[in-house]
Amino acid sequence: MTLEATCCCKQVSITVSETPVMNSVCNCTNCKLRTGSAFGISMYFKTESVVKITGETKVYNLWHKELSHEQNRHFCAQCGTTLFWYISTMTHLIGVAGGCFVASDVLQPTHSLNNSQKCQWVNFPSNWQISG
Repeated sequence: MTLEATCCCKQVSITVSETPVMNSVCNCTNCKLRTGSAFGISMYFKTESVVKITGETKVYNLWHKELSHEQNRHFCAQCGTTLFWYISTMTHLIGVAGGCFVASDVLQPTHSLNNSQKCQWVNFPSNWQISG
């Protein structure tokens, strides 16, 4: 199985060869700001499952104060879509924006993280693991 995620203008893509280790919805303020939405969908893969990355990305680094880690976010130099990122406390994983897997069947998330910051009008399935 391979999954390909692309940016909005299709100039940057990342292809992975395995299913995600974790597929979650994150309700933290940082993910809301990153996506411009009520939450972010974050799919985490083993770094060795990355088959290829194409196109030019730019990187911005930030210190995630709420979770005490550094993130290195790669975004398309053309359209600005944040496509993937690395987190200092999870060096064996790469995070990929779940909404960028438009050409593939995106696997349903199984976790909702930082639920204390969830928009009150958002509800998730009862079989999901809920934390924070």
